[in-house]
Amino acid sequence: MTTWTDSTPRVRWGNPRWRYGVGLVTILLGVALTNLVSTYSLWFLLVGPCVQLLGWLILPGALWRRLIVILPCLLAALVLIAGPDFAGAFAVLLAGWLFARHRPGRSYLALIPVIVLSFVLKGALNEYSQHWIGLLSGSVACVACAWLGWALAEWRGRRPAASAVRGPAQAE
Repeated sequence: MTTWTDSTPRVRWGNPRWRYGVGLVTILLGVALTNLVSTYSLWFLLVGPCVQLLGWLILPGALWRRLIVILPCLLAALVLIAGPDFAGAFAVLLAGWLFARHRPGRSYLALIPVIVLSFVLKGALNEYSQHWIGLLSGSVACVACAWLGWALAEWRGRRPAASAVRGPAQAE
């Protein structure tokens, strides 16, 4: 049985799998901490973005790609505080993830379900008390579409067999 490996560029420091795991966990934790903010816990506005920033810097990949996505993803996590009307920010987070992970253009098709879900959530959720439903469903959709983006990046079109290309008369 072979183990699954993701195509990760060489890293200058650390183990790429370790950096991938720790980077992913700190990005998710940073977004979650940012969205725990309330009138009585404003310090999450400082801690959450700092943890998310650390996650983007730990993640393996080209530094310039990670630096480009930091500001839009930090702003997207802050916009999610406003409630279900701004669930489209999950598309920004997913696009940043795909860009930082060096995914090809066809993997960006995975953004479509997240964008559609943001319109559905905007129409279905009317109150701020339903914000947790938007965060949960947006997070699940974002994770599922990140896997879909990986699958689209790894997918190669099937090539016809040599006998089918030559035709039946030439195959003999």
